[in-house]
Amino acid sequence: MTKLNCLELDFSWKDTESSEYLEALSLPTLPWAAPFLPLLGLPNALLEQPSIWESIYTQAFIEHETRYRMRDWTGTHGERGELVRQIVTKALPLLAQQMGRNVVLDLEKWVRFHFFCPEAERAMREWGITLRIAYFSPNSRKYHRKIPPPAVLVPILPLIASLVNLDRRTEIKDALKRVAPPPPYEQIPEEYMEHCYEATMLSGVIDRALTLKALQTIASRIMYRDGKPENLCGDKYLQVELPCFDVPSLLDFSTLDESA
Repeated sequence: MTKLNCLELDFSWKDTESSEYLEALSLPTLPWAAPFLPLLGLPNALLEQPSIWESIYTQAFIEHETRYRMRDWTGTHGERGELVRQIVTKALPLLAQQMGRNVVLDLEKWVRFHFFCPEAERAMREWGITLRIAYFSPNSRKYHRKIPPPAVLVPILPLIASLVNLDRRTEIKDALKRVAPPPPYEQIPEEYMEHCYEATMLSGVIDRALTLKALQTIASRIMYRDGKPENLCGDKYLQVELPCFDVPSLLDFSTLDESA
């Protein structure tokens, strides 16, 4: 994939954005979220050996909370954002030491794609709607909206049905709500939140990840291009891997020696 097809990242190390970065990295470590992790498109190595990242993240979180209480940080990126930047750029190289640089690069792409790329959010939403239209039955009140899929796509439709089916997604999200804990006191805004913020994050990732998996399935079979509307961005999303970002990895800013 060329840089022309890379996604734009909407992120800077400011307090609100950086806090979400740390929360995104926590998702693979949450015990109640474990049944949903295989749906999220995370690096396989993290799913196969979750204890490695759980240990690293736990220590990173403890350090973050301790230094935050002590207001122990310096830098030019803002207050808490600078602290998170320091914590993350220390934790990711530790993961690279134990699981390899490629795992960290894939994890970074996953975080960027799902939490800091407005274009990806729009595209996955529109692709999800577009793909579901192909499954409307004549009995559906929405059948008049159905556009016959291209002949080359017809044999692939059964392969992606479970990925784009709205009823299945509803079942998954209902299951998520049943196990998600209530929000801690500090997460409760003026309006009451029934579930913790991490559950909201997971719900969005599930939608985007399943749609992306459907597109990757199509790409692996036919590498199909058909001039969809601009928001579909087929040149970027009809790929067998996560789209890239034209920004350096946080590993490039680490002072840790990966060979140690």
